[in-house]
Amino acid sequence: MAKILRERPAYYDRFVCTGNTTCIDSCCNLWILPLDRKTAEYYLSYEGEFGDQLRSNIFQDESGEWFVRIGSNGICSFLTEDKLCNVRLHAGENAQPCLCVTYPREKNIMAGNYRQDRLLIACSEAASMFYKETGDRLEFLCSEEENEEEVPEELKERVEQLLAFRDGLVEALQAGAYDRSLFDVYESEKTFASIFEDAIYFEGHEPTETILKETRALLPEADRWRKEFYGSVPDAKKWMRKTAAYFAHRNLLDTIQDGSIEGPLVSVFRSVHVLELICLSVFRRKGSFDVEDMIECAHTFGLTFEISMHNVKLMKDVRNKARDKHYIQNENSEMRPFLYP
Repeated sequence: MAKILRERPAYYDRFVCTGNTTCIDSCCNLWILPLDRKTAEYYLSYEGEFGDQLRSNIFQDESGEWFVRIGSNGICSFLTEDKLCNVRLHAGENAQPCLCVTYPREKNIMAGNYRQDRLLIACSEAASMFYKETGDRLEFLCSEEENEEEVPEELKERVEQLLAFRDGLVEALQAGAYDRSLFDVYESEKTFASIFEDAIYFEGHEPTETILKETRALLPEADRWRKEFYGSVPDAKKWMRKTAAYFAHRNLLDTIQDGSIEGPLVSVFRSVHVLELICLSVFRRKGSFDVEDMIECAHTFGLTFEISMHNVKLMKDVRNKARDKHYIQNENSEMRPFLYP
């Protein structure tokens, strides 16, 4: 029987949802929440008064897909006044929509004979664990599992080559350096202005809207605030290096599906720069910056650029370079501190 390699962050299994009573944000706000067909059929067949409530709070769109209704206040129709899930209270955890049970986990992301489990920093609690409990470096746990399906040798080789490249990049990023022959990360203000202009935002989420508005306004002065930020916040470089490693570890796996490494590699460096710009805007507003601010900024980035497939594709779109006449590819191989002045 074939073997597969499974990898997950070392802190993955320690994650526990704190629930809406203590969480600084809520997963039950503003989502367009899809239902898989099995769950929808279960709701449709559920008996009694709660069954009537289930059926009245789901709907089917023109394509036949099922969704949970969101109230006019942007809150899930199954959320109680005590900020608890009514579905879970009446029918148990297994009756909740799959996204509610798994988020912020992404399980079983596949590439040949490799599987990856992730925790998204779009969740404030996962982001808190990332910045407070993982030390200076990211660590990952690996295990081998049996798999009934054989993976073609050619695909295995491609995956092995990609993982070797990715692991080398992750190590370089965590060490604070990168090889500039791989990619010129210094895209200009115009490129990032186009990303913020073209992105789809989490409308109605006031903290996110405020921070992103401030970030767009900061762009012309980014260089000035970048120097002040890294000069004033002792842990800033450590946080950004570790976050860069997070992006590299997860984003580069898209290479197998996309058929090219260029887009996923672009997305790694763009993600770091966009998150950095968000941090600069918060630092400019407050005049200070601590780990709680870092968590808030990562959460804001995640809600905007991790969850929306439109924005994920936007971050990988190498054609954005063409919109920037000042973009210059640096062909010289040079090791230098990553990102920081």
